[in-house]
Amino acid sequence: MGTSRKITETQLEKAKSALTVRVEALKAKGVEGKKFKRDPKWRELDSKVRQINARLAKVGEIEVQNEELLRHKEERQAQLAAKKAEKKAGVKKDKVKDDKKPKAKAKTDGKAKPDAKGGGAKKDKTPKK
Repeated sequence: MGTSRKITETQLEKAKSALTVRVEALKAKGVEGKKFKRDPKWRELDSKVRQINARLAKVGEIEVQNEELLRHKEERQAQLAAKKAEKKAGVKKDKVKDDKKPKAKAKTDGKAKPDAKGGGAKKDKTPKK
């Protein structure tokens, strides 16, 4: 599991403070702002800040996605509960059964269905005596 927003924000604060310390040291040496990129330590600290910012953005996206998922789950549960209540109310309402006639079975004429191999009607074979 990833880090939480609180931990990531703390890491970002520490990285930014380390970067500002390095910037102050470079300014004390007389280095201009555009030449900071030549300093390896500044590049390392700056990359840490950018990485942490990217992680923080991803944490935000995940939080939004989790909120949408929870909202969707709640809506789905409400729909299922409504359907269940409706079905339960419908069952009580329809307890009086309608008189339905049983379905009639298909009539057979006594003829056998054609066999897949022979293609014609089967002959009635009586056992030999």
